[in-house]
Amino acid sequence: MPRPMSRRSLFSAVLPFASGRDAHAPRLEETRPEQVATVSSASACVERHGVVCRRCVEACEHSAIRILAREKLGAVIDAAACTGCGDCIPVCPVEAIALAPRDRIALVSELANLVVHNG
Repeated sequence: MPRPMSRRSLFSAVLPFASGRDAHAPRLEETRPEQVATVSSASACVERHGVVCRRCVEACEHSAIRILAREKLGAVIDAAACTGCGDCIPVCPVEAIALAPRDRIALVSELANLVVHNG
């Protein structure tokens, strides 16, 4: 069964000029986006509370989102795999996902690793 295609991917595949960019301009996948998706409110994710949703996982065509239900973490977004397209944001029923600057995500991740390793 083929994976569902987002509206953005469908339009850019059918009408590459519809994005408003030059046909020779680099595609989003070829550039590093300044913003990436992040779980803005981890406690809001319904997966964390045992409700099966997975809408964001299905919307992400880059497989940047995983659900860690067993650990009760809910949605976890891989910033390295995220393209910042935002397809996951409107499908979240509790608005737990938002876009944030990539450098901010890197800083928060680095601080979290320091806290975990240094107590």
